[in-house]
Amino acid sequence: MMNRSALVLGAAGGVGRACVARLAADGHDVVGLDSDASVGGLAECTGVAGDATDPAALARAFDACAEPPSVLVHALLGEARAPLADLTAEQWRHVLDVSLVSAWQAAAELVRRKAAGPASIVLIGSVHAHGAAPGMAAYAVAKAGLAALARAAAVEWGPLGVRTNVVEPGFVAVGRNAHRWRDSAERAHVEAAYPLGRLCRPEEIAAAVAFLAGPSSSYVNGVCLPVEGGALAYLPEVHVPRPPS
Repeated sequence: MMNRSALVLGAAGGVGRACVARLAADGHDVVGLDSDASVGGLAECTGVAGDATDPAALARAFDACAEPPSVLVHALLGEARAPLADLTAEQWRHVLDVSLVSAWQAAAELVRRKAAGPASIVLIGSVHAHGAAPGMAAYAVAKAGLAALARAAAVEWGPLGVRTNVVEPGFVAVGRNAHRWRDSAERAHVEAAYPLGRLCRPEEIAAAVAFLAGPSSSYVNGVCLPVEGGALAYLPEVHVPRPPS
């Protein structure tokens, strides 16, 4: 029988919670890890409260799986919003530990514990890997690092039957940025940056994750899948304000 065990890191967040719900709906036995204790109240998974950067908490989450997971979703992010020259080494370390190092740590643990059969690792990246925004340098660097991590993992772990891919969302309407999409003027400003003219729903990211986690993507390995409504397709001058005539 196919292993249907899945582990979602960042399970209490907007995207992570959507991934938990989708994987459970697809028949996976899901364990969710999050530093937010509300993870214990999620009906679709076995919740484990803990910091995914802590090896002990990560081990508890793996141990909570009924069998070694065949699917791992890393949906964590760290931010340090500051001008590039003002960032501290501590801020860099925090962001990289949460967004990048913990992804490697969890993926390596999956490989160490892997049972027979294929496995899929899906990392949640960002369109910030492809462009810069003032004050978001550490976040962008960490998310760009996930692409390199996925390529390295594809090469080293592909022969073991482990696929590693990245989903790169644009602006997703989740709780952490609700102050923007609940404000009508700000929402219109954000929507104008996307050719589809609307915000992404977390369920749409979860659908991409489910595709990469499942057998329909069985020959997809080491790739980044942007899910951003076509924003990266714009020529730069489209959104550069025109000078007054």
